[in-house]
Amino acid sequence: MFERYYRGTNTGTKHKGSGLGMAIANDIVKAHDGSINIKSQLGVGTEIEIIL
Repeated sequence: MFERYYRGTNTGTKHKGSGLGMAIANDIVKAHDGSINIKSQLGVGTEIEIIL
């Protein structure tokens, strides 16, 4: 989830974003001695908790 993902150039317009958001967020939270917890359930949703 927190690994940097680099997308190629032939992905089309359907997929947007660079794939770096969660990796960058994780780096920022760790720099502040915090943690990120993620709970996800298919068909229900995703909960992201940031603790600083």
